[in-house]
Amino acid sequence: MAAARLCAVADTVFVSSVCRVVTRFPPEPSGYLHIGHAKAALLNDAIAKKYQGKLILRFDDTNPQKEKDEYVENIIADLKRLGIVHHQLTHTSDHFDFILGLAKKMIEEGKAYVDDTPVEQMRAWRMDGTHSPNRSASVADNLKLWNEMIEGTPVGLKCCLRAKIDMSANNKTMRDPVMARCNIGTPHHRTGNKYKVYPTYDFACQTSCTATA
Repeated sequence: MAAARLCAVADTVFVSSVCRVVTRFPPEPSGYLHIGHAKAALLNDAIAKKYQGKLILRFDDTNPQKEKDEYVENIIADLKRLGIVHHQLTHTSDHFDFILGLAKKMIEEGKAYVDDTPVEQMRAWRMDGTHSPNRSASVADNLKLWNEMIEGTPVGLKCCLRAKIDMSANNKTMRDPVMARCNIGTPHHRTGNKYKVYPTYDFACQTSCTATA
């Protein structure tokens, strides 16, 4: 009974603030929908309808090596077959300029740094909690390397951008995670060769939500 009353109160609160509920289904267009995607999409659609809100379909298209228009078209078609109608269609790539601007701002504020440590060495140091020598580089040096990444130069291609968080964190994913990488080998299916640097999913997911809002 208590649970039922709680649900009733929740329903009243949400319905009284019409169109305040916004859900999001954010597939990566790197393959076709599977049962897990369908479950997530149906749940978000049901919640949006229940509380008179809206559903945003956002394609997290941050990896041009795996993504294709074919997958975008098939995902949209499959959602229609499931009876799901989105209210807004967005792409993470809509906000690349905004996201890369935030990345540069983080460098300027000393909250991120450019690292050219080889992948295997970087992985080992993250497991050990060892700082990269590049972590203490000056803002000016980091901005210089960031520009190398933006231009896709041979020097920039060896680098990635990392958030300066905590290399001693018990949650090892918080040990200076990678925020952006270079990719010049494959044109993006929407933006072509405009960008040489692409945000990682973890960085793009948060920042594109901010841009959409």
